Amino acid sequence: MSHAVIAIEGARKRFGETIALDGVSLEIAEGEFFALLGPSGCGKTTLLRAIGGFAGLDQGRILLDGADLGRSRPYERPVNMMFQSYALFPHMRVRDNVAYGLRAERLPRDEIDARVDEVLGVVGLHDLADRRPGQLSGGQRQRVALARAIVKRPRVLLLDEPLAALDRQLRQEMQIELKRLQHEVGLTFVVVTHDQEEAMTMADRIAVMRSGRILQVATPRDLYRHPADRFVASFIGTMNILDGVATADGVRLDPVGEVRLEAFGAAPGAPLAVGIRPDDVILLDADAPPPPGTAFAFPAQVETTVFAGSQIHTLVRDTQGRAFAATAGAGGEQRREGSACVVALPLAALVALPEGSA
Repeated sequence: MSHAVIAIEGARKRFGETIALDGVSLEIAEGEFFALLGPSGCGKTTLLRAIGGFAGLDQGRILLDGADLGRSRPYERPVNMMFQSYALFPHMRVRDNVAYGLRAERLPRDEIDARVDEVLGVVGLHDLADRRPGQLSGGQRQRVALARAIVKRPRVLLLDEPLAALDRQLRQEMQIELKRLQHEVGLTFVVVTHDQEEAMTMADRIAVMRSGRILQVATPRDLYRHPADRFVASFIGTMNILDGVATADGVRLDPVGEVRLEAFGAAPGAPLAVGIRPDDVILLDADAPPPPGTAFAFPAQVETTVFAGSQIHTLVRDTQGRAFAATAGAGGEQRREGSACVVALPLAALVALPEGSA
């Protein structure tokens, strides 16, 4: 990893009896788009606010470029925060909203004008510079807020659920736009979200949090393909999970059999689950042989099938009553509900899932 612009060491924070941060340690690299992801109450917003100076720590410290921020007030930190509520001044033009922070710093007018023009070009708002917020769409207002946050050239930009107020289609568009803008301006972005798709789309790396702790830090691909435990596997996308028992060589899944998998040090006889993503599950005709590389194959019946445009989602149930989700491309076969099939689970797609904090 390149230079760590932010380093968090043993951060602890308690609100009464509630532990918000429980010994969190983390490094965020220069120029990285980093996401703090987790369910409500996991501590992600508290951690973001601590970086910004809006929440103190009971223990631990936060370093920015190696300097301890413990005694720095929010306005003394080279960090800007963009909230879910854009808080634009309704009586000001777009240009004046963006320039507000620079004027508060009493920078020369020529420098203010040049920096505002530069950032309006980056976010694509030059043609709207003389409009007021009430004349803009939700996505345009979001860009104004972003421009105002980056025009001061902070070392780090903190984003607290920045897209939550937008409708689904605009939110998806702005995820791509934020990613593009972050690469263009080269700043370190740290975003808080509970939306897995949002984090997976935008972030270079993601920290999955639960109960004040970080469970795993990884790229979106590694989180999806190699989750650290059962909670992460279930929280990131959809995962079919089979309960089993660790053996000396892997995992035993009754009644389907035993498979050799890396068991993450689980002691023989300890509970250990195995997961597989729906897009890796293979559905075959009832009399078809399983393909090479199959770890397990067993009969099942199709319960529901849904055509969702680019994908076909199928839910099947085996003779033990266990449900399995399978996802295929739009060109795949849409099986008839109630029909018999065989579920094939490729060995290469199986992942052992310790209980962790689930």
